[in-house]
Amino acid sequence: MNKKISTVLAIIVFAALLGAAFFAYNALYESAYIPESTAETIAEHHGLPLAADFAMEDAYGNEVRLSDFRGQPVVLNFWTTWCPSCVRETPHFENLYQEQGDEIKILKVNLIGSRGETRESVDAFMYAGGYTLPLYFDTEREGARAYNITTIPATFFITADGYLATTIHGSVTETTLAHGVKTAIRNR
Repeated sequence: MNKKISTVLAIIVFAALLGAAFFAYNALYESAYIPESTAETIAEHHGLPLAADFAMEDAYGNEVRLSDFRGQPVVLNFWTTWCPSCVRETPHFENLYQEQGDEIKILKVNLIGSRGETRESVDAFMYAGGYTLPLYFDTEREGARAYNITTIPATFFITADGYLATTIHGSVTETTLAHGVKTAIRNR
């Protein structure tokens, strides 16, 4: 009798795991689905998708678009000052800006308005840290929607001709930042 109960329980557990795997597969498949129009773009450039264009503001309140920076590789980083991981990685972006700022464009895009984030809090953070890299602001959340930002920091490495080379969700290190830059430059 004990053996029958064990066998039945094993079958039930196996069926539950199989069902969970089925639902997980379907959920992952849906999130990885590439629309036909994007698939055409991917096929055109070594399998890389075209980076989504969006409007943002520079530190002076001027509207700029991601596409305005075509012609050189771009490191696109979404961040806030209240995010501990964002704060920890900022010195790596500053170092990259100091070392390669003429060769690669760094777009450190702040999610202004998020949890009370203001330009004043951003300016105070940058001043206190001695950071000099240029800042951009996603005032209308257009960039956050275009890149499906649900967690920060999120960093996207874009080729000079506007294709998405690689992405890092979470904090970067100097090593992962350098690797992402090399990937964007290599895939020109």
